[in-house]
Amino acid sequence: MKFLHYLLFIINITQVEVYFIQNQYKPICDNCKFFIPNKNECRKFGEVNIITGKYSYESVISVRNDEDKCGEYAFLFEKNNFKFITIPYYFLLENGKLIFILSYNFFPFILWYIFTK
Repeated sequence: MKFLHYLLFIINITQVEVYFIQNQYKPICDNCKFFIPNKNECRKFGEVNIITGKYSYESVISVRNDEDKCGEYAFLFEKNNFKFITIPYYFLLENGKLIFILSYNFFPFILWYIFTK
């Protein structure tokens, strides 16, 4: 009889929807194609320095807080269909030098370690 009570409890728990989490149905900037993950900036809103030619973008927080730009409900949101490419790209952009140093300087040591065991 106790098993039946537990079973009914588990069935009822799985059917409960989560209403107390705020902003769960709003678009997330991390899934937008204009989001720059390593800097938390939006590629949609920026400017070019006339002298150096470098781009400077606005932070995601300021863009989402400004209703004239993207706003709270992300009116300019576009889904990133190539996230499987952009995530490794920004990872290599940040850590490429470290990976290069570790792969070439320690390669002989790694071979020695493997073949001496």
